[in-house]
Amino acid sequence: MPVERSAGIIIFRNTPKGRKYLVLRASRSKTEIAKGKFIKEFWDFPKGRLEPGERGVDAALRESEEEAGVDDIKLIPKFKETVRYFVWKNRDRNKKATLKFVALFLAESKTDKVKLSWEHDKYEWLSFKEVEERVTLKEMKKALAAADSFLKAHE
Repeated sequence: MPVERSAGIIIFRNTPKGRKYLVLRASRSKTEIAKGKFIKEFWDFPKGRLEPGERGVDAALRESEEEAGVDDIKLIPKFKETVRYFVWKNRDRNKKATLKFVALFLAESKTDKVKLSWEHDKYEWLSFKEVEERVTLKEMKKALAAADSFLKAHE
């Protein structure tokens, strides 16, 4: 079975109205997120595939800069959450399930400035509850909950 390895970053900032997390939207004509399940909007954290020889944390930082234009962030030590799920890829004109592993890191931004790449058409800084409702994949919701719990435990 094919495997895909990616890394991403959950970016937050503390505001007078509480902690806000950055989420990005990819709007497409349609995306298949499970066999036969299509969506038009996909909300997620900045993430992407590892390049050959690249470490997960380096890929996560690179993706943050490439997808959201966010490079002035402070990594939170000792947090890493790995999620796994299947993506559907066209291989030899047949849809094949590909197991995807995503290592997620956590970082704080002091600014709310974002500059989206061509891959996304919208971003929002939202509260934990709002992000939990907005993010598309349940595995990413679990990673968000782990990040939020980690931050609360270390306040």
